Amino acid sequence: TDKSTGPKLFCVSGAVARPGTYEVEFGTTLRELLELAGGVAPNLRTVLLGGAAGMFVTPDDLDLRLTFEDAREHGVTLGSGVVLAIDDRVDLGRLLMVIAAFFRDESCGQCVPCRVGTVRQEEALARLLSGRTRGSVQDELALIAEIGEAMRDASICGLGQTASSAIESAIDKLEVYT
Repeated sequence: TDKSTGPKLFCVSGAVARPGTYEVEFGTTLRELLELAGGVAPNLRTVLLGGAAGMFVTPDDLDLRLTFEDAREHGVTLGSGVVLAIDDRVDLGRLLMVIAAFFRDESCGQCVPCRVGTVRQEEALARLLSGRTRGSVQDELALIAEIGEAMRDASICGLGQTASSAIESAIDKLEVYT
């Protein structure tokens, strides 16, 4: 396309027959990319685009053209080129805990929003996973959204600014805890 030229490398893994790195032209659809990797699992639940700092899309989004402008218009990012196909065998609550733990561990601790926010985000997810929430499930989800907003607005670097992206997109698009 005019704004996304040339090829891009995508690392495709998860619920595909042939995980690997695929080089495709910008404008290839997500569906076409997954077909290169062996096709879409019949029980596909979601795809994480852009890695841990990326966002989830649903099976309804498989015709998304993989370009910077189409991703932006769709409210997602291509990020590092990670494409993780997830079927219904994956416990999304546990996957979100892994993502939260990653960001907690990777925070350098320099700024308070990220240092504290990543820990509090993980704690809220742990409470949701265990069923021992402080207040209602909706209270915990509101807290996660508030923490995400604080990290996006006040963290010094991109790690803190994107530490809640995948988690919040899963909550919004996949109704993980409802």
